[in-house]
Amino acid sequence: MLAFGHPDDESHLAGSTIAKYSAEGAEVVVVIATRGEAGEIAPGVEATPENLGEIREAELRASVAVAGASLELLDYRDSGMEGAPENKDPRAFVQADEDEVVGTLVSLMRKHRPHVVVTFDENGGYGHPDHKFISKTTTAAFLASGNAGRADPEKLAPWAPGKLYYMGFPRARIKRFIEEYVKIKPDNDFRDIDPDTMGIPDERFTTRLDVAAYVSVRLEAASKHRSQGSPFDLFPEAMHEEVFGNDYFVLVHPAPAEPTSGLESDLFAGLDWV
Repeated sequence: MLAFGHPDDESHLAGSTIAKYSAEGAEVVVVIATRGEAGEIAPGVEATPENLGEIREAELRASVAVAGASLELLDYRDSGMEGAPENKDPRAFVQADEDEVVGTLVSLMRKHRPHVVVTFDENGGYGHPDHKFISKTTTAAFLASGNAGRADPEKLAPWAPGKLYYMGFPRARIKRFIEEYVKIKPDNDFRDIDPDTMGIPDERFTTRLDVAAYVSVRLEAASKHRSQGSPFDLFPEAMHEEVFGNDYFVLVHPAPAEPTSGLESDLFAGLDWV
């Protein structure tokens, strides 16, 4: 189970991981908190702020189908970037009652019974309010799902997932990719961003997946999000495997033993999940 904030988070960040485990026979469930109503609209796309949520939901469903997963879409509204007026909308995800959100996620975990749960890191990759909130509530739900004392409105039996991961990009790689992108397009939105505020410090990662065989699936899944564009557009095709050929994770629970003997290469390592 992978829990994110908006349509396109799943393909842009985790599309190859989703495709890999789906192809290997795992049931993969994607949970998305909002329809991305506050997103920008890519040039040439016939959408308006009024119907963007509907369009992005359709894009999301197409993208998830390409990657081979099933979808659980929550009914919250996109909160927008930090400090945006949408943050204060009473329908916004960040305005939702935290215990209510945790309860919804607990019910989904008990329904689907995942062995592995994946979400954003505490900073949501780059500080987006919805990313941080889905990380916080997913973490709480992971810890609560197996608690028999936690009431469930669906009356589902407790289920304790085996492992919780935070997913993100290594900070050192982000720095290098920004440098390469500036060479390709000197006038861009990344050149003034402080890379030390993005991604996850390299030393935190515990797990690296080789997903090079699934980059093409990720590309196709990402292409369904036409209203938002694709991260593949930032780099020439010759760099796609280098940029997107590995996915990185931080094992949060159970805490990895110290000192580590090297990076894991499988999210299901150590679990009897068949």
